[in-house]
Amino acid sequence: MYQKVCFVFVCFSLYACSEYNQVWVAAWKETAAMNTTRAGGAVVAHNNIIYMIGGVDGKNFLSSIESATIKKDGSLSPWKVISELPEQRGFMSAVIHKNRIYVVGGSNGEFGKNLLNTVVSAEVLSSGEIGFWREEKQKLILPRRCSKLVKNGNQLIALGGFGGTLLDTVEVSYIVEDGEITPWQIDGAKLTMPRYVNSVSYVSDKVFVLGGHHPRKGVGLSEVEFADLNVSPIKWYKTNAMESGRYAFSSFSYQNNLYAAGGISGSEYLNSIEKAKIKFNDSEIGWQKSINLPLSMANFTTIVVNERVYLLGGSSRYSYLNSVWFSNFDKSGKLGYWGSKGEQNTVQTKNDKKLDKDNLINEGIVIKNINTEGYTYLLVQEKNKQIWLAAPKMNVQNNMHIRYSEGVYMSNFFSKSLSKKFDSIIFVGTVQVSK
Repeated sequence: MYQKVCFVFVCFSLYACSEYNQVWVAAWKETAAMNTTRAGGAVVAHNNIIYMIGGVDGKNFLSSIESATIKKDGSLSPWKVISELPEQRGFMSAVIHKNRIYVVGGSNGEFGKNLLNTVVSAEVLSSGEIGFWREEKQKLILPRRCSKLVKNGNQLIALGGFGGTLLDTVEVSYIVEDGEITPWQIDGAKLTMPRYVNSVSYVSDKVFVLGGHHPRKGVGLSEVEFADLNVSPIKWYKTNAMESGRYAFSSFSYQNNLYAAGGISGSEYLNSIEKAKIKFNDSEIGWQKSINLPLSMANFTTIVVNERVYLLGGSSRYSYLNSVWFSNFDKSGKLGYWGSKGEQNTVQTKNDKKLDKDNLINEGIVIKNINTEGYTYLLVQEKNKQIWLAAPKMNVQNNMHIRYSEGVYMSNFFSKSLSKKFDSIIFVGTVQVSK
């Protein structure tokens, strides 16, 4: 009897000690990478399995679909290719209704020039495999690349996108008993502005539409709007803008928290995440900084499953990605995971090294500067070469010595505001005048 009591006491003490030593690590965990690099794909989850659909691998649009099973600790099993779409497709959206996946819009062809208005669907089988893909009879009224899709009950709602021009319209269809969909209809209420490569998140009965690409300035939008989908007719309301303009980014939600992650500002790839607490009796929301992404990235997908959020694929300034990361939510909506003090110290060391790496290591002398509504264009003399930069609008004079961040390199770029073609230019996020 004495031995049993001691054993229980010792076990309890070890458990308590282990719990006491656990700290919240504000970071992401990397898990099994996909077989293929994928940006602009679509993701759904069903019965603890994540399905990654289509996208582009940096050269070609994809028709393949991969799946991975979520383990108890949140990590993923090795990915396996399980199905093929009827045609290559990227920059589309997908949802799952009961056990059927619907993929809507997107594009394919050289540089995505073929805009799609088709809808395909397939059943997720009890084995986790995907059945036969069929093309639905009812096509979108307008082709929509980078349109965002949400599901409200049996209602499908496609918002914005590009159909030859940037779109502010909303199309609605209904899923009927046999899984087919009704003819699409243009909703009477338009978005407050055209939205393209934006993001959409569904929080309770409200859908939030965030950011996107500015139709003229070539920068990310920060504006946010929302609508209550259970109020007829639907009406769109503006709310507080994000701190950063973003396009080609992703958003997700947990409980009443809304997150905007990564993307491109116009001048650089972003690794920042903003978080807002949604108060349903107040249209005003406040944004604050959350933890950063594992790297600066865009055109990735996110999905929330079992109180965790997963980041899948995308692109960085240097390459297309097949990586997958995940993070947990705590009760207040903070991102991270419970781990050891050693893990926390390791993460902090990596962050410190990254900050050192992200210092303004490039420098030069300004030869020419041109201000436009959205950018300041700088011709800079580096050691033995001259390079054009496009930076956030700023006051800078010729002959000033500047330091600047790494940015997004573009060749054969045409500036509409200047009516000028640049053989090469770098869009940078930070420029500092050296004292």
